[in-house]
Amino acid sequence: MKVSKKEKFLLGILLTILISVVYYQFIYTSQVEKLNTKKQELVEIENKYNETMQVIANLENKKSQIKVINSNISEKSAIFYPTLLQEKIILEIDTLITASGLKANISFSPIEVATIETLSAPEVKKQDSSLQAIADDYNNKDGQTMVVDNKEVENNVILSNGENESQDTTTESSETLSEGGATAEQLKLGISFNGTYDSLKRFIGLIEEYGKKINITNIAITPSSQTDITGSMNLEFYGIPKLGEADMEYLKWELDNTYGKDTPFSVAAASGAYNSTIEQLGENADINDFVMLLRSAASDLPTLTLGKANDTDRKTYLYSDNVKVEEVEIEFNELDGKIYYKYKTTAGYYPKDNTSTGEEFNAKSDNIVLNILSEARVGTEDNSQVKLKVINNTNKKVEVVVEKDDTSNPRIEIQAEGNSVNVTKK
Repeated sequence: MKVSKKEKFLLGILLTILISVVYYQFIYTSQVEKLNTKKQELVEIENKYNETMQVIANLENKKSQIKVINSNISEKSAIFYPTLLQEKIILEIDTLITASGLKANISFSPIEVATIETLSAPEVKKQDSSLQAIADDYNNKDGQTMVVDNKEVENNVILSNGENESQDTTTESSETLSEGGATAEQLKLGISFNGTYDSLKRFIGLIEEYGKKINITNIAITPSSQTDITGSMNLEFYGIPKLGEADMEYLKWELDNTYGKDTPFSVAAASGAYNSTIEQLGENADINDFVMLLRSAASDLPTLTLGKANDTDRKTYLYSDNVKVEEVEIEFNELDGKIYYKYKTTAGYYPKDNTSTGEEFNAKSDNIVLNILSEARVGTEDNSQVKLKVINNTNKKVEVVVEKDDTSNPRIEIQAEGNSVNVTKK
């Protein structure tokens, strides 16, 4: 059979279409599906890669944040026992009682883990006298605003700059914490005592100044003569587990060992700022107004801690964990005979509202004293350093005392500006 050219052409087109359809149906479609799957896998891998690279990029920052958090936890939990050892507490309380001059008997309740109680005083409303309304009208005539105890009073309403609201919020938070079942190891102790009133005040003062948190929940006093009293009080102790190896010496406590140091202010095995806290530095020198700790980058705590001495609430603390150079500025201002301070680091500033003048304080001596405790370098890779600018806009002299800094490669560099700033290195 003879096939014409036209028929050959049509057969060729038909064959091409058939091959194309078969290729599309059985080869192209499956390859496209595989390609889309691979593209999706590529997107997922790229996302995981970007997330991983972001984590790696933030790793040093996270490490610094962990150091700051650990430092906060360590310093805020330092006043609590890591666990309650009744034998040790007996000796501690006996030492305080002996030092105060009281005579007392001690009774203990069993150590238990219980919900933290919120102590709140009941609100007492006193009825006003019949003349109070007249006095209020006279003192607040013409709708003028008065200031009473640093609070604004207008139209018989106390405006305390949000203090009431803050107190309400604090109360709600405390109630929430209590309702949430926050628990801690607790020990309740009862003391029956007799002695002079001065001895009792001395005992209470020793408890307030003690290195661990001891709560006096209630106290009752009865006079036995013109000079002597008898009474009873209840104390509460709390144990909070610590992170890391904090308070390990306390946990190793054994009754037949010898404790303490021959010289209470010696550093013993610890050296420099590595094993010190800002509270210890503030307590060891009552003349310090401000304290700064400088550590190496190898420390588990931030390389810089700065705050007001003996700030038990740690509200004035600033932290920074910089493996290289940290810029720090502290400024003292004088206005109307009052002294104000403020300081800042690359990580933050105090006061938190960043006021131009700063926060008022009273110097403990004729001079403003800043004590800086540093430590020697721990290797060639230890490059943490602080460049401190001290600005003195007051009539007082600023005394900066630097202790235990590295002699060959100092960790602190100080620049003075304004009035007299004296730097002493020990």
